[in-house]
Amino acid sequence: MLKSLTDFFQQYLGPATVTTSDKEHTLELCAAVLMLEIALADSGLDEKEQAVIETTIKQHFHMDEQEAETLVNLARQHLNHATSLHEFTSVVNESLSQPEKSILIELLWKVAGTDQVIDKYEEYFIRKISDLLHVSHKDYIRAKHRASNSEE
Repeated sequence: MLKSLTDFFQQYLGPATVTTSDKEHTLELCAAVLMLEIALADSGLDEKEQAVIETTIKQHFHMDEQEAETLVNLARQHLNHATSLHEFTSVVNESLSQPEKSILIELLWKVAGTDQVIDKYEEYFIRKISDLLHVSHKDYIRAKHRASNSEE
């Protein structure tokens, strides 16, 4: 599975025919990119944030440790070459329901709260992503509360 995952991500959205599996891999990559964006928003990605991202990916996408690490590395490469968040949020918009998008926002809040301090840039990017995903302000706040309550 790891080789097929790596091959797919190297092509990203290459082939014109996209299978269900390809859509899932694309969604996983986009979610990882958005989590990395939040982790990098303050002063950079530290080991604790990377561990939270990898654990979150393993839990939510049912991956093993090596697959999660590979996904984070590929997400980092895509983020470095990205011109905007729109290319990632558009995939999420096409693939997830409103409740699922709220869960993604909650995951972003968990990444931001890893160091127990929500930086203004982290909050800005989560708000921006939330707007791009058409998540209501009410759901944005609920996701923030759920994330902070799960950390206690």
